[in-house]
Amino acid sequence: MMNASGVNEQDVSAKRRKIRKGTQSCWECKRRKIRCVLLSAEDTACVGCQRRRAPCISQEIEVPMLEDLTGARTRDNRQLVERMARVEALLEDFLAGKVAVPSVPVEKHLVQHQDHQARSAEDLSTLASSQAIRSLPTAGFSPEEPREPAGIPTLGQSTPSPSLALSSLHATALEHLFAAFPTEEDAKILLRESFRVSLYTETINTQPHSKLTYETLAAPCSIPELPGPSTHPVLLAKRMLLFAITLQSPGGEELLALSEPRSVLMCRLVTAATTWVTTKEEMHGTVESLVCIMLEGVYEINSGNLRRAWVAYRRAMTVAQLMGLHRTPMPPLKCIDPELDAKPDFMWFRIVYMDRYLSLLLGLPQGSTDTSMGAMSALRHEPPLGKFERLLTVVASRILERNASPFATTDTTTTQSIDSELLSISQSMPASFWRPVYFHNFTPGSPDTLLETLRLAAQVYYYGLLIQLHLPYIVRIRDNTMHEYSKMTCVNASREIITRFIVHRSFNPMSSCSRPVDLFALLAAMTLLLAHIDVYHHRQTINFLAHQRFSDRAILEQALEKMDVISKVNKDIVTEQSAKLVRRLLEIEADAAQGSNYTARTDDGGEKGDEELRLHIPYLGVIKITRQGPISREPHPTFQAESSSRTTPFAPCPHPAEQPLGQPTFPDDHPQSGHEQPMLQYHNSNDITLESQICLPPIAAGVDDWAFQGVDMAFFDSLMKGTLSSDSAGFEQVFIEDGILGDGRGRQT
Repeated sequence: MMNASGVNEQDVSAKRRKIRKGTQSCWECKRRKIRCVLLSAEDTACVGCQRRRAPCISQEIEVPMLEDLTGARTRDNRQLVERMARVEALLEDFLAGKVAVPSVPVEKHLVQHQDHQARSAEDLSTLASSQAIRSLPTAGFSPEEPREPAGIPTLGQSTPSPSLALSSLHATALEHLFAAFPTEEDAKILLRESFRVSLYTETINTQPHSKLTYETLAAPCSIPELPGPSTHPVLLAKRMLLFAITLQSPGGEELLALSEPRSVLMCRLVTAATTWVTTKEEMHGTVESLVCIMLEGVYEINSGNLRRAWVAYRRAMTVAQLMGLHRTPMPPLKCIDPELDAKPDFMWFRIVYMDRYLSLLLGLPQGSTDTSMGAMSALRHEPPLGKFERLLTVVASRILERNASPFATTDTTTTQSIDSELLSISQSMPASFWRPVYFHNFTPGSPDTLLETLRLAAQVYYYGLLIQLHLPYIVRIRDNTMHEYSKMTCVNASREIITRFIVHRSFNPMSSCSRPVDLFALLAAMTLLLAHIDVYHHRQTINFLAHQRFSDRAILEQALEKMDVISKVNKDIVTEQSAKLVRRLLEIEADAAQGSNYTARTDDGGEKGDEELRLHIPYLGVIKITRQGPISREPHPTFQAESSSRTTPFAPCPHPAEQPLGQPTFPDDHPQSGHEQPMLQYHNSNDITLESQICLPPIAAGVDDWAFQGVDMAFFDSLMKGTLSSDSAGFEQVFIEDGILGDGRGRQT
């Protein structure tokens, strides 16, 4: 062998390439018995050694001379070997239950995003071995019996134990979560800004109303510390979701000092938390993981993504049922944080409450028919607001059950029974609960503001349930005995909702945390205007809304002013589209008051005229409101299979925000109908066509792709139920078969 000191780098490189053309390899690849491959002739290290960051030593160089040739690289390699040995020892101690959670200064381990990918094996071993899941001996929790490890795996074992696999998953999750975590300076700002928002959000979702008092909310609380490497991934994800919810709220000037835009930071935080915790089944099973899923739902509601929120709460319901939260008595529950203060039975109620809330808005089925939250045992320790919410949740279940069953306008027994129950609930509340909403001299973010907002939201939900209950009956058709009562109930409930929307948005137009109230305000505005339009259609009857018409239009104009402010300040597409829709309906109502007759007729989806308002509603069709014509529904555009050679189904579709709502223009003449027609009708074709679904948004699309999220679909579907019952005489019977329209069920008119 030649002496290494007498060989220059070029000769060594050439000889390595020559040796590796045969069956020889570097010492490391020979020891590992793997192929030694160079990417190019100029490389001095093989692919394996580069990946392992190990010295690549040709077999032509003697092994004893390794230290002289490699120097510092060999010392680094020795350190790596020593650190890996410590990792193995630490994992063995962890599996044997002998390791304690190390106390590590936070500042040394909270690094910026670009440095996380280079985290050392020693850090990852600490992350993987920390925070063993414990159980709390508190109400609703019980300690879990310790389990002996099945055995400590050796390096030669091919199948790791479940504990080792879970530790590896935790390490991987933490790596990605920390990679998405804000910089240290940004994190400190968010901790200061989020501690009050976090307190409110967690209390509302995990504590009964008996704990939701001014004293509890105003109590001084310490700012939490930055998460360290020993943080459990579920707890880190919870902190990240609370950061994102804080960024949705109107914040102080400190938030302006963040190093990146709010929207970018929110998206990254939520994406990481949902990817590695809330949608990871391996991370489920603890109370904290369930809280994280609920926080995901809160974030999506605030963002206006109601369908994603519905999916999140449905996932929370599934996980809660697997944990046994719906059972009585409740089984022992696992918990990570021993200081967690949460009531699992209330968390179950909150999940069911939000599931039914969103199901009503979106026209989707409820996930559970549990009504135990309305039992006397559950109401006994609740304050008035807590009882009110629980009883409304039971009523919401009954309305959803009614909506899911075959509908007949003559069968009013269920509706009258639910109406009586709602009246009884309202009468059981103290008079102070129904006082006008009052935000004068309040400060956004204060405990007083939160409690008043909760009272407003509960009142809006009550009136929203009244609209949902009576909406199918507000259109006058034959044998509709509840028409007048239902219309008056809907009109009055709509006024109450719009008034509260105006008061709340006058106080706080910036917040995105009142999305359900905004959407109920849209439904109320549509209901109020359609009630006025229907009155003009029946001119032979007394117009009991005549004296209220101008005041109704005035409050709607005031509501539009608030919507304009919200859409401009927050760049809110939902509010912007809501305002456009209400303005179009106001124009139609004004024209109808001048004598134009808006009626219903069977519509085949003919050519679009200038005298119509066309509402493109995904998964329902096109709602057309025309003068001297119906408020009707036509299917989405279809492509005949045989015409595919001339028309491609993959042609680009306009963005939903660009879909024409149909600015109505009206001529001077007003032709009158020879006889009265119903205000609403369905029409559809039985032809077998290839439904064009290319223009439809994804079923869980965000507000940028689907502004109303299906709230409009649920509204018109419920509104037209009264014209779809089999006993409604005088209607052409049409069988609706296309699953893409309505709720997918065949119905007869």
